[in-house]
Amino acid sequence: MSSSFVRDLRGTVEAQWREIKRGQFWRLVMERPVTRPLYRDLMLQVYHYSRHNSMNQAVAAFVPAPEGLLRFVYRHAAEELGHERMVTHDLRSIGLLEEADLAKAPLPATEALIGYLYFVALRYGPVPRLGYSFWAEDAHAHIGEPLAKICTDLKLTSKNVTFFGAHAEADADHIRQVEEALEKYATTPEQQELVTRVALTTLSLTGQLLEQVSQAHR
Repeated sequence: MSSSFVRDLRGTVEAQWREIKRGQFWRLVMERPVTRPLYRDLMLQVYHYSRHNSMNQAVAAFVPAPEGLLRFVYRHAAEELGHERMVTHDLRSIGLLEEADLAKAPLPATEALIGYLYFVALRYGPVPRLGYSFWAEDAHAHIGEPLAKICTDLKLTSKNVTFFGAHAEADADHIRQVEEALEKYATTPEQQELVTRVALTTLSLTGQLLEQVSQAHR
């Protein structure tokens, strides 16, 4: 049984997803044929932020925390390590990887997301960062439909979407682990407020990332 805090957090995150789904990117994907350049530009931003996720997770351990939570942090940091290589594999598998693209600066929202997660890790530690993990581990429930549309439009197979495929397979177990960590360690009103703030801020920045990707493809 999820705690009342976890249930409230899920409702808050669901409302933010509804806002994202009303945006330009969502309409572009769902209402028009998806183009290869749009998909490439999306995946390049995924590359940029995903290569930092292991590191900003590990950085959170600089802030003192219970041993059980630190074990969670170390384990999840290790599991995130190298996921950006799945992104480059997926782009390369359909002839969309240009090595020079990887050296380009990320979009403003992507860079803000990366920087904010390091700030959260260094300033607040592993408990508030769970707000990011909470929605990120459950993202496939929301992105599954547009991802299926992308795969259909671009004729992609499971061999071409290893990044999203690997995350979908691990989702159920990871969501359970994050919820258990929240119920055990986010116990004060102050901690819960920070967790909620981090969840909303990171998801909002992700929505802005999607909107900025869409701007060049209207």
